[in-house]
Amino acid sequence: MKTELATIVPHIFGHHEQCSPTWCTYVKDPTKFRFKHLPNGKALSGDKLREELDKLAQNYIERADRLLNLGSTQSNESFNNSVASFAPKNRFYGGTKSLKARVSSAVMQKNEGYGWLSKVNKNSLLSPGHLTILHGIRKDRRRKQIRKTQSTTNFKRKRLTIKSKKLKDNQRESVKEGDTYGGEIEVQEHIDTETIPSKMKFGGEESVVVFDLETTGLSRKSDITQLAAFDGTTVFNEYVSPREVISPKSSEITGLTFDFSCDQMYHHGKPVKSRDIQIVLLEFIEFISKKKKPILFGHNIASFDIPILMNKLRQHSLLSEFMLHIYGCIDTIKLARRKFKTKDIGNHKQQTLVTKLLGVEYDAHNACADVTSLFQLLAHFEYSEKDVFPFNSALLTDSYIPLIRASRITKLTARKLAHSGLCLKHLQLAFNRDSENGLKSILLEHGFNAKTVTSFTKYFTCTEE
Repeated sequence: MKTELATIVPHIFGHHEQCSPTWCTYVKDPTKFRFKHLPNGKALSGDKLREELDKLAQNYIERADRLLNLGSTQSNESFNNSVASFAPKNRFYGGTKSLKARVSSAVMQKNEGYGWLSKVNKNSLLSPGHLTILHGIRKDRRRKQIRKTQSTTNFKRKRLTIKSKKLKDNQRESVKEGDTYGGEIEVQEHIDTETIPSKMKFGGEESVVVFDLETTGLSRKSDITQLAAFDGTTVFNEYVSPREVISPKSSEITGLTFDFSCDQMYHHGKPVKSRDIQIVLLEFIEFISKKKKPILFGHNIASFDIPILMNKLRQHSLLSEFMLHIYGCIDTIKLARRKFKTKDIGNHKQQTLVTKLLGVEYDAHNACADVTSLFQLLAHFEYSEKDVFPFNSALLTDSYIPLIRASRITKLTARKLAHSGLCLKHLQLAFNRDSENGLKSILLEHGFNAKTVTSFTKYFTCTEE
């Protein structure tokens, strides 16, 4: 048992030397082997992911003697459903003499298939029944067909589509009536409301990481098709298998297409390796975690790239982990607008800036080419601590919605507060600790005037009353 458990992690990472032929088909025919339950049928990768899975597997290896006699409950659940069809729970058969016969019928159907009744009749020297035989054959054929269909890629993709639609429907209903249940509903997830952030100050230890996304469309709910990053020496570049069709407009811009029938991505007609979004996100987090105080740079990331990346991180429960490694973000389109006038440069698109300032042409809308060229453009920009904003600034901004609706503050003030790393709970905490003086010390430190202090003081005072 311990030996078999120890081979699981190496197996899913593509190492089959210790695998048993009783359960690993790679040993029988390596050329036709394909993982059935891993993204795109391919092995996992990533040192950090493997390290975590090894730790998890070790917990089970140490308890192998207690797990030895356990089995899957899936067959039990299937049998329970069969029993329920003969002895429904909404009717009381527990105290009747027919219960034994009903349970026996479920056992026979489980072991012999739907033709069990004809076999019982035949062994009892009764007519097996022509129609009964035909019914059993049809039901067995139907069951075999269903099992075959459920094992296909199209069925699994359809099931994921239905699940995604259900999730979107639930989110829509949540917007209509508000969240009523869930973890940290009151304070919003991924926001540290116990520690009031200080004003951002550069210490010279910050790392520059430029990143860019390509997507299936222009919506913030689009799927990611390419994720690239560059720190000056190392390039991170991964193509991502989308779960929705790439729009014709996006394909025209990026040159990316995806064939769902064979799970193959193409870049300008040439096949490229693509991976599942969760694996790519984990690898990106690992890439970021190796940097010291990384600041993410990108062109127009505040309104496009970050919201999409945040949505995907939240969908896969990775946003909290990602936030641990990010020191802040800077949108280079704001730096460009501040330094270069439109009449002098034409527009502030990255492609235009590269042509005008670097004097070169490049493969625009290829995330890998975008990040390397943008890294060179940084030498032409000027930035400071005031340009840094938190990765989750959108969540921080949303916390001020009650004050915006009550006309206590403007949307611009809310965005400035969010870019300072402050949410409404932070200011509430400062007010609770030292009333108006607490608010004043925090807001003035971040560059806000006395009018803003007064607005929040009145709001919190009214709330208490």
